[in-house]
Amino acid sequence: MKQFVCVLVAVWATMMMSLSCSGPSLTCNFRSADISTTPDEHVVLAGFAARQGLSDGVHIPLRTSALAIRDGEKTVCIISNDLMEISPALADEIRDSISRRSGLARENILMHCIHTHSAPRTGGVSAQPDGTNYAYKMRTCETIVSNAVSVIADDAAYRAFRLETLQAQTSINRNRCEKGGPVDRDVYAVRFCEKNGKPICAVINLACHPVCLSHKSLILSSDYSGVARRKLAGEWGCEVFQLTGAAGNLDPQHLSADLENVDSLGTALADSLLQHRFQRVKEEGTLKFGTGVAHLPFRIAEVTPEAVRAHADSLVSASTAFPRFADDVRGWEAEILSRFEAGKVSNTLDFNMAAVNVDGVLFFFSQGEPFCEYQMAARAAFPGKTLFFAGYTNGQNSYLPSAYAYERRKGYEYEIEQMHVYIKAPYPLSETMPASYEKAVIETINEVQ
Repeated sequence: MKQFVCVLVAVWATMMMSLSCSGPSLTCNFRSADISTTPDEHVVLAGFAARQGLSDGVHIPLRTSALAIRDGEKTVCIISNDLMEISPALADEIRDSISRRSGLARENILMHCIHTHSAPRTGGVSAQPDGTNYAYKMRTCETIVSNAVSVIADDAAYRAFRLETLQAQTSINRNRCEKGGPVDRDVYAVRFCEKNGKPICAVINLACHPVCLSHKSLILSSDYSGVARRKLAGEWGCEVFQLTGAAGNLDPQHLSADLENVDSLGTALADSLLQHRFQRVKEEGTLKFGTGVAHLPFRIAEVTPEAVRAHADSLVSASTAFPRFADDVRGWEAEILSRFEAGKVSNTLDFNMAAVNVDGVLFFFSQGEPFCEYQMAARAAFPGKTLFFAGYTNGQNSYLPSAYAYERRKGYEYEIEQMHVYIKAPYPLSETMPASYEKAVIETINEVQ
């Protein structure tokens, strides 16, 4: 009997040690809301310069999703919007509003857009007062804020959870700049489940522009993402949202105004995931959060008004393919020179980024549109880890070409030689930029290891 009691005491002690080492239980809260147009609302859609006309219906409704995660001391909120992009300035306004109303620090609020080109514009002339998109913009910003605040601040709604992950391969994407160029076909998923196994929500992560619906389409849609998520939600038993990966150089296999095309590719993506089973993640009670900044160099060490004027002259004199390009260049020149007068010109193009570690599952977030090679390099740098890589977060501001693109150049002329004109950057990025960005990515992820 004495020996039996000793065994029981030893088992109890082992269990207590295991529980004490596992850390506090993580909790989460999730909600989503509709951000589609109203039936009588016709707006300018984002993304395609060649598109003409206003929206004329809804294919897949647009959603804003907010997931808040807590460890008892800190909270991180991940928001995903079925929009093409939000400017850094507007992103800061929305996050500031969420912060004021919820009490959560702005840096802990990560706001992503899936980059669908079949969503309304939230910037530009159409989104100004009296513009076709102004009412939509104001209503949608408030919906994003109120949905996130309701998630963050509702203490009673948080539930203890565990994670399940899976990795698959898809064939729906391709390099959009050249045939046979780099492609990342990995697609990841993570499911947040209550301790009894009931699903709370799920996240998918793929590097592919949601542009199955071409410029000829005037219908609102979350594109292949919405189609895939709708099917996955039925199979997985919970709402699903997307974090679009490093998709700067990746498009779907086919672009068409035909709804059958987007339905086919979205279904194919869902099917690729449904071929695999989720694997349960060991519960550690880990929630780590870190931020970083990539200070990307321009081609010259110091940008001056004289350098801007000389560069503008060289672009205009070499411009033959696009008649409007010369006017665009002169507009860029005027904008940058006006910033010099206001003292607001930096010698680097800065990109904010963040990383989150949830029980060993890593989430990386970056502004801009990174090329897929950065995503592949980040995952290679952390072997054995499940790493979600999300661009388009906290404001969209630039493509981030890879070292391969700079070496290849042909097919990547816009991103390397012309992009700065349209994003109003002070000067073209240096070919050393890829090394600077990749270094910052790795350093930021390392913060949460």
